[in-house]
Amino acid sequence: MARPLRKQRVDGTPYHRREPIEAEIEELEQLEPAALVTRCRLLSKSAHGYVSPEALLYFVRTIDVSSDHHEALLSILLGRVTRLLPQPDSYDGATVDAGKLEIRDRVLDAFVDRLLADQAEYMETLDYFEVNFNHAMAKDRSDATSQVQAELNRAVALENEDDEILPEVEEAVEHYDPFDPDELDKKSYRLLLDAAIDTLPPLQRRIVEMLRQDIPISSSDPSVSTISGALGKAEKTIRNQRDRAFATLRRRLERKEKL
Repeated sequence: MARPLRKQRVDGTPYHRREPIEAEIEELEQLEPAALVTRCRLLSKSAHGYVSPEALLYFVRTIDVSSDHHEALLSILLGRVTRLLPQPDSYDGATVDAGKLEIRDRVLDAFVDRLLADQAEYMETLDYFEVNFNHAMAKDRSDATSQVQAELNRAVALENEDDEILPEVEEAVEHYDPFDPDELDKKSYRLLLDAAIDTLPPLQRRIVEMLRQDIPISSSDPSVSTISGALGKAEKTIRNQRDRAFATLRRRLERKEKL
């Protein structure tokens, strides 16, 4: 028999899985772990033996986390979560939608955080996912979309029409260096930085990548290669775009570090 859910509604009644889910879990509990993993790998809902995400989550939460089977089930579950989230790649595969990438990362990070916390102490916030997984994911996705859109709107508001940088941006990037040698020594920071740079608009991304290679923005020596010359942009434009890129990197990296 499946272990009961603990979360309660406002009126004090406990959450219950739907009857088909309870029956599915009871059937799956009779399988050997390897057979369970094989069943869970079925992706098509029309496939005979398809395992619902609610049941899959149940076993991820209840199977011994030290077992190889738990790792396999967790990987399958996260794959399903990712398929429910916005896909940031464009049709041509050459560009990335930064907003969609941020939404996907926030929802996935929050879900993983719940799973990790649940391993240490029962997390009632996961119970509704065992009741209606797709609806719970849709709610998380909607919340993340609202947050990201609000942040993007604030970012746009930081720019004047005449391409000047507002004081808020200047303050955000003052003395900020995403390429601090002490931080770059940390593998985790380098991975987060690379991911954050990939979400920048094309011009900002190219500027940041060239700064990372110690290419100067401008130079009085005409023989020196510069970012301004390579990109065919005025020095003021390069500096403005650099500041906006740094402000974005700082905001995203600080948020990631808190997760």
